[in-house]
Amino acid sequence: MLAAVYFLLFVCLAWKNFRSAVFLFILLLPSYLIRFEVFYFRKIVFPSTVLELSFGALFLVWLIKYSREDIKKIITASKKHVWFFIVFDLFFLSSVISIFVSDMPIPSLGEWRAYFLEPMIFFLILVGRQISIYNLNSALAISTLSISLYAVAQKFTGWGIATPEWVAESTRRVTAFYSSPNAVGLYLAPVAMILLFIIYKMRGNRNRNFWLASMICLLSLAALIFTKSQGAWIGLGAGLLVFLFFIGYKKIVAGLAIAGVIFSLAAPSMRQAVLFQDQANQNRLRLWGYSWTFLKQSPNNFVLGTGVRQFFRKVQKPYYDKMIMERLIYPHNIFLNFWTEIGLLGMLAAVIILGYAFYLSNKIRQADKIMGAGLMAALTVLVVHGLVDVPYFKNDLAFLFWILIASVFIIEMSERNSQ
Repeated sequence: MLAAVYFLLFVCLAWKNFRSAVFLFILLLPSYLIRFEVFYFRKIVFPSTVLELSFGALFLVWLIKYSREDIKKIITASKKHVWFFIVFDLFFLSSVISIFVSDMPIPSLGEWRAYFLEPMIFFLILVGRQISIYNLNSALAISTLSISLYAVAQKFTGWGIATPEWVAESTRRVTAFYSSPNAVGLYLAPVAMILLFIIYKMRGNRNRNFWLASMICLLSLAALIFTKSQGAWIGLGAGLLVFLFFIGYKKIVAGLAIAGVIFSLAAPSMRQAVLFQDQANQNRLRLWGYSWTFLKQSPNNFVLGTGVRQFFRKVQKPYYDKMIMERLIYPHNIFLNFWTEIGLLGMLAAVIILGYAFYLSNKIRQADKIMGAGLMAALTVLVVHGLVDVPYFKNDLAFLFWILIASVFIIEMSERNSQ
């Protein structure tokens, strides 16, 4: 009954003010952690989350009220960016095929809905509605507040950290609402990069929005530091170098890059991470080796992968030893993640989608240097951190991925319409 009431309230909000509903939906991205069962049917449980309920309400209103108008805009965008939308369709098709590649199609269907169907529809809604980039950026920024505040509080209290080794003050790593510190970094780092370029863009007009963005950014950076997620740090550093390079500070970038290399080699923990000598990165090398062994076992494996959410069963399980490494569900590399989950075609489609977003961001940079460079920097953070982690296969991260891609398209379409 509570779910039904919440759904109806969200429908009412979306019907009255769709942009506010989109704003609220982005604020609620972490709410996928609030799970419940919708109903039973012949002993089959239909699990859901607050995030999926919110999306269902948003999509229903869009379908009834706006879809006819927006589909025309989407078709116009697809004609302008034909190759992107062909690849977009191939990516979606690969995800559908992966359901049937899986040995467990019913559970895989639930994962597919959360990681592919809903976020990709949301991308089309954002492009069709042409939600303003200001609203998207504001929503993303504010969505980090609860995560950052909780993470900072955890640093000083240890509250809510489930893993004992991360609770001790000397080895404390914050997790916020999530189960691992890296999950905090994967969400906060790309948004922090967006905040950094927004602050730089507003530096000449230090109004209330400037100070609010600065405060949120500082909180996010503090939370990122307290995660001790080296992948997030390196990703954010790479994004910052890309931003500075493309707005013209090439000498500074060279100096910072050299300083970064020296620091990485001088600091023992960073040196071990960069050279893959610590336990976490040794485990990543094992996962990558297991994945490659599976993929090359047969043409079927090489082309189709494991199917959605089948990595442990098909790849890691034959080697599993809880004394060496915990049970994991992805190989922790952006390319292998897509390859094992949705096959070779899906992985190549993901690479092209990201490449096209970089290409459009560079085009935007010709009209708006700071905006274009900032978008490229945010995408860089996602990719670089993704080399050693899982930047897509989680409910909030899948939506974040497509919001970033949609942001590029919305700005490009706005620039083109203004010419």
